[in-house]
Order: sequence, then C-alpha cells, then structure tokens
Amino acid sequence: MVIGIMELQLALFDNDSLKAKRSVVKRVLHRCRHTFNVSAAEVEDQDLTDRATLAVVAVGNDRRFIASTLDKVEDFVIRLGIAELLDAPKIIETY
Repeated sequence: MVIGIMELQLALFDNDSLKAKRSVVKRVLHRCRHTFNVSAAEVEDQDLTDRATLAVVAVGNDRRFIASTLDKVEDFVIRLGIAELLDAPKIIETY
C-alpha cells in the first residue's frame, strides 16, 4: 500500500472575512476531491483570513501513480487561479 500526502499552503488575496475564505477553500477542496478522487481537508490556519493550509491524501498500490496524482493536483490548484500556491511539500510512504 502506498500513501501520498501533500500539504498545500495557499495565500488568499482580497479576503476580508472568514466567510470569503471558506468559500475559496470549499471550492478548491470540492474540485480536487471530485476531479482526482483524493481525500482533502483544511488542516491549519483556520482563523487566518489570508492563508489556508490544505492536506491532500491519495492511497493506491503504485508509487508512480500516487506521485503523478499529487503532481496533477498541485498543477490543478495553480491553474484554478483562485489562490496563490506558496508551497506544496509531498511525502510518499510505502506500507
């Protein structure tokens, strides 16, 4: 079993409320989950209006497939253009 974990650190501009932030975060999470069949959630910075940290997890049996999926999710978030991607560290473990 191979588990890939990626932490997306996003900068949100022109957000002046947590309600506006939630809207952006929900759109990113929903699109990633349904486009790539991954698990995703906001994991840090819940009280900040200008930053969001999201975790994306993919599970499978092929290390290259998991790495490719996480790379595609990263590119997808960049192409969405609703938040700036600051960093996206990845960890891929085999169990």
